[in-house]
Amino acid sequence: MTLNKRLLGSSASVWMVLGMAVIMTLVVVVLAVFNYNREVRYMEKVLSEKGEALIRSFEAGARAGMMSSYGAQDRLQALIDATAELPDIRFILLTDRDGRIIAHSDSARIGDVFLGPDRIKALSPDKDARWMIMKDGGDGSFVVYKEFVALGNGGGSGRMREMMDHMMGSPSQGHAGNHRWWMNGGGGSGRNLEKPLIFIGLDIAPFAEARRADIRVMITTSAVLLLVGLGCMISLFWVQAYHKSRRQLKDSQIVASKIVAHLPVGLVVAGPDGAVTHINGDAASLLGVGEGEALNRPVDELLPPAIVELASVSAETGHPVTRELQVSIRGGEFPANVGVAPVVSDDGLSLGTIFILSDLTEIHRLQADVKQREKMAAIGNLAAGIAHEVRNPLSSIKGYATYFAGLFEEGSENRKAATVMIAETERLNRVISELLDFSRPSEIKSRQADMALVLDTVSRLLRQDAADQNIAVSIDIEPDLPAVELDPDRLVQALLNIGINGIQAMETGGRLALRARRIGPDLVIKVEDTGQGIAEENLATVFDPYFTTKSQGTGLGLAVVRKIVEGHGGTVEVASAVGEGTTFTITIPQPA
Repeated sequence: MTLNKRLLGSSASVWMVLGMAVIMTLVVVVLAVFNYNREVRYMEKVLSEKGEALIRSFEAGARAGMMSSYGAQDRLQALIDATAELPDIRFILLTDRDGRIIAHSDSARIGDVFLGPDRIKALSPDKDARWMIMKDGGDGSFVVYKEFVALGNGGGSGRMREMMDHMMGSPSQGHAGNHRWWMNGGGGSGRNLEKPLIFIGLDIAPFAEARRADIRVMITTSAVLLLVGLGCMISLFWVQAYHKSRRQLKDSQIVASKIVAHLPVGLVVAGPDGAVTHINGDAASLLGVGEGEALNRPVDELLPPAIVELASVSAETGHPVTRELQVSIRGGEFPANVGVAPVVSDDGLSLGTIFILSDLTEIHRLQADVKQREKMAAIGNLAAGIAHEVRNPLSSIKGYATYFAGLFEEGSENRKAATVMIAETERLNRVISELLDFSRPSEIKSRQADMALVLDTVSRLLRQDAADQNIAVSIDIEPDLPAVELDPDRLVQALLNIGINGIQAMETGGRLALRARRIGPDLVIKVEDTGQGIAEENLATVFDPYFTTKSQGTGLGLAVVRKIVEGHGGTVEVASAVGEGTTFTITIPQPA
């Protein structure tokens, strides 16, 4: 699979390079064609302007020659011959509208047909100079043509006809046929000379040679540019591939680093010299050091000796070792699961050691909580059985004690003994009732409740007992506290148990405060007293069944409180200081 992916990637890279080469070739070809066309347009512009300038000069000379009739024809022919001797001029001629030559730099061609009437008509000559290319051997001629205007308005045509008659010459000059053609009208009439045409043929060989040289230079330049472009593209491709590989490697390193950094366990890596090369945040937190502080330190200075010994065992066996240890670090102690594994290269060389640390404090707490729940479940089952077995005979004992108390006189010792028996029977019945409450499942019937009403009910139930001991009961509720979702009857029972304990802890008066707040999504209720407080060693066991420091207590009140709160999905915590008082905090989550 990996090989196929690599082959596909290589094939894609080849096609990418070929595609870029084709694009570069097209660009070079387009530029070459553009340059070629630009050269052609430049040549056409130069030659057409040159031809037009020559025609204008020739017309000016012709006008000067026609100012006098004496020797006009000689002057025109001389002007044609002189103009034809200029560089790059191949011929200069005049024709009538039918294409017959009436004057030529080669006098032997006078009277010949230069272009047919249809071709002349297609050229559409007028007073503006135009051009065409004639293929007459070699590179051809660049021909500029227009109507020949020797004079302006008035009398020019007559003088032109006279001049042309003279130019056609006599038979003695060797142009008898031509002379006869002209005298007979030559396929037309004298009106064909009304607007004669002038053609100047320019040699384009120098321009053609220059253009061929430009083409060779352009081809050479294009080839060099193409090779340079291909080299640049290939280099760019290699550079991109290199950067892509580095980026992928860097991304892989970042991913690996993030994975290690966010592992839910502590990770320490030591090099072959025993110095720490890597440590994640969890490990630094467990060891009580900063990540930067731990790097490059000897591992035996950073880790407890028990963990370092495991590294020696792992190095000897060559296999990972895992132990559960009680780790002591900087005065603190916690249970930890420690894993140590050697890192060995393919050549068998040691690259270092990996240490994995897991704090088991929370796991041990959960295990203790499970054991506590199991114990409480067992006690509950036992209590339920005892309660059912004891309650019936207890009712009989109370009945007989009440009967005997009625037989004796008021104030007699027998009457007092019977009264004590009744009171003890009622106390035992109350203990059995608490046992039954503790053993029953917590049936929480949640509904919308007003905390002001709940706390007011608790305050009223506690008011008489608090007044007897000179204790002030206060209620503090967050303003505009909305209705909450809970079982108000069971919550009143829990708060009543805590309040009674608080009143009993304040023998010489004090203050009992009931508070309710909404903190985030949770309802937080606090019961604060100013009593004698709870010793620190007893804080962890105050919610255990049958734990009590009171001579008349059953030890089930706070156990029932925790059961009710946990039935709501909440938690109950206690904070106390001896001689300063106690605060119970109940947190009950509320639906969003």
